[in-house]
Amino acid sequence: MVLIEVVHFLYDVIRLDEKLLIREFDNLRMNYRLINAEKLTFEFPNSNDMGIAFIRTVSQHRTQMLSQLYEAIGGKSINPAMSILIGNNKAVTLAILSRLGVPIPNSVVALSSKVVIRSLDRVGVPAIVKPVHGSWGRLVSLVGSSDDMDLLIRHRDSMENPQYGTYLLQEFVKKPGRDIRVTVVGDRAVAAIYRYAVGDDWRTNTARGGKAEAVRIDPELEDISVRATKAIGAYYAGVDVVESDGGYKVLEVNTVPEFKNVQRVTGVNVARHIAELVLDMARRG
Repeated sequence: MVLIEVVHFLYDVIRLDEKLLIREFDNLRMNYRLINAEKLTFEFPNSNDMGIAFIRTVSQHRTQMLSQLYEAIGGKSINPAMSILIGNNKAVTLAILSRLGVPIPNSVVALSSKVVIRSLDRVGVPAIVKPVHGSWGRLVSLVGSSDDMDLLIRHRDSMENPQYGTYLLQEFVKKPGRDIRVTVVGDRAVAAIYRYAVGDDWRTNTARGGKAEAVRIDPELEDISVRATKAIGAYYAGVDVVESDGGYKVLEVNTVPEFKNVQRVTGVNVARHIAELVLDMARRG
């Protein structure tokens, strides 16, 4: 398979987000090729000009592999491979944000179950416990006591997955029943939504049915979101932010963000902003 187009739009599932992007790529008359990453192979030695990879694959592993391969053979990746590697690891993301002075909740990373329970004292209870990898709120738990933590440890151990042996604990920020998803493109926070928990579920992810409404982006919210995006080296991102008594704090930075709900709720054409970013990078080569 010879790839010579300027932009390679890589996917494994075409969701509404990708359909919106394809429409804007077409509206901008961009020179691109839509490629199912599940059918893509790389051959070595390889002298093909791989161009720019615009990666929208759902699989985190596939996204990471594609970005690394494109860059390894001389192409470019949107987002860059290193930003994807960092963004896929919540612990490393928080470490970098903390080092660069981006406000985050108090957090502890425990590398085995042997130190998890005593780590609760560092963040207090209730505490949020997350896997280091993953999305859509999966395996994220609210722990209210050491007994709760012990049950969670036993559940994780029964799954026999080595990555679940690392625990990310965060203080439970007493948010007003919501968090904020900010979509950053380049140097701007182009749109944001409040995501509200539904019923007794404390989680606010709209992928889990949370309600949403538009946010008026103030300078502080834009600043923290853009700083978080740049801190991990991403060109665009979905930044999850929580409101605390001490101001905004960043929870996560998503490097292949879903944005359909942000676009629907705010009326901002997020897909257009992203497509224009890709076009600008393609022109600059």
